[in-house]
Amino acid sequence: MTEDKRPRLFVSHHSSKYEVALHVEKALARHGVDCWIAPRDVGPGEAFDTAIMKAIRDSAGVLLLFCSQSDKSPHVKRELILADSAHKAIIPLRLEEIVPDDLAYHLASAQWIDWLEKRDDSIARIAAKAHQLAGTAAPGVPPTAAATPTASAAADNLHAAILTQASEPAAPKGGSAKTLMIGALLIAVAVLGAMLFMRGGEEQKADVAATTAPAAASSPEAAPAPAAATPASPAPAEPAEAMPAAKIPPSFNCKYAATRAEKLICGDDELAALDRELNRAYKQLDRTAGPLRQQIAAEQRGWRIGQRDTCGDAACVADAMRQRIIVLDSQRASLGSDEGQQ
Repeated sequence: MTEDKRPRLFVSHHSSKYEVALHVEKALARHGVDCWIAPRDVGPGEAFDTAIMKAIRDSAGVLLLFCSQSDKSPHVKRELILADSAHKAIIPLRLEEIVPDDLAYHLASAQWIDWLEKRDDSIARIAAKAHQLAGTAAPGVPPTAAATPTASAAADNLHAAILTQASEPAAPKGGSAKTLMIGALLIAVAVLGAMLFMRGGEEQKADVAATTAPAAASSPEAAPAPAAATPASPAPAEPAEAMPAAKIPPSFNCKYAATRAEKLICGDDELAALDRELNRAYKQLDRTAGPLRQQIAAEQRGWRIGQRDTCGDAACVADAMRQRIIVLDSQRASLGSDEGQQ
């Protein structure tokens, strides 16, 4: 039905790899796959950010030319955030023998392809994936072209290393811990988020228990309790009560702060201001979402549980909120653009 249609991939790359992007484009063209490459394909007078967003939305998927420079590039990171927001598959093509650092979260579930050897096989795999995503048939290439055992093993090993780093960035080194983390790759992201949410609930219960401990100790029925506790057991309740409060109130009531991330926000002016800005971005998107409101609300809950609430320090919380604000504003701009075309 659509055999004459050619899938198109958005090529995310660092400017230093522009020539590589052109080389990959020529190789993919022989397999019936087109590429969108910035800044070449940005139209005259067209806003760069608008062109990027539209190209990602209209693509079959995003092909990332991964190297040490792209791993540190804020522009590449924003493109991957937009790809996640548009529900586009990310195909990482590894140009260097390194493991992602800044992009580890976005690439944790991606199927890696190595450019280090067997380049013809790599191009064939990318083309097959592009045709699969677009629902088209690759000319002269079996739709289920298999990678060589060496390439598959390298990709699997890299994928395991990425997920290990992304799931536990501060984990202590050691053979047993690494084995457990690799085994945890089989757990779905949704389950991991739920577990972290439950852990936040346990912290809330612990805080409540600590604040009620002195009152319980004064009751005659609670007399046996001191035998199981140290004489100074009521003391830990005081630091929790003395948590500093931000001068700028966040968008939620700090009396009900349950997770560590929420408590950090309640005690930090910068985080509280970011939370208010995030709330502004979400409300503006919600007002324009129409039939997508429930889906966007579910995505917001998933982000809160799976990203923000997994943070252990203020810097992580701030970075998560800044990235989310970019995504929400981009989604709102995208919805506005779609309405204007109708």
